[in-house]
Amino acid sequence: MIFFDLIESVLRGLEGRVGRGMRYYYYKMRLKKCGKGVVIESGVHIVNSSKIEIEDHVWIDRNTILIAGEIKNSSYPTRIIENPSFKGRLGEIHIGSFSHIGIGTIIQGHGGVYIDRYCTTSAGCKIYSFSNDPGKCKTGTMMNTSYVIHPVMMEENVWLGLNAILLGHCVGRDTFIKPNSVIVKDTPEVNNEKIIQTKDN
Repeated sequence: MIFFDLIESVLRGLEGRVGRGMRYYYYKMRLKKCGKGVVIESGVHIVNSSKIEIEDHVWIDRNTILIAGEIKNSSYPTRIIENPSFKGRLGEIHIGSFSHIGIGTIIQGHGGVYIDRYCTTSAGCKIYSFSNDPGKCKTGTMMNTSYVIHPVMMEENVWLGLNAILLGHCVGRDTFIKPNSVIVKDTPEVNNEKIIQTKDN
């Protein structure tokens, strides 16, 4: 594990075509799936690569963080919120073909994140499928640990605007999410028309 950490810390800082090429061939071996034409830019941090699938022609932009893997300590109370639309697996991240993960995006996949084809996250987006449970942590998150899992489903052609935050739930296909929005409910497909979801709705 330390050996791979060292390799990845070196690869993470390599710029230009050489860096992109070396990261591609390395993660082709390390990821659960790494399709053709995948671009992984410098500064990208990947945790538990064997739990991440990246399909063809995906661009992972600079300083993105991908965190996968199931939570191993099951002794803490954990509430699971079902997501009937979810196509993935607990602890795994799937990124569909022709998607662009924007600069500085965080994808936290402990509860499962499935991003379908043609999706875009703008810079600074955050996608979370697992968190401390705010309703149960009455004495902070260190003294009274309790978790909530809520898988994330982004259907085809979803675009998250700048700094949008997605906390669990499903975003239906052909949807644009307004910059700085916080999504805390399912956002259905609307027959190929873009809709705007704001944190006030």
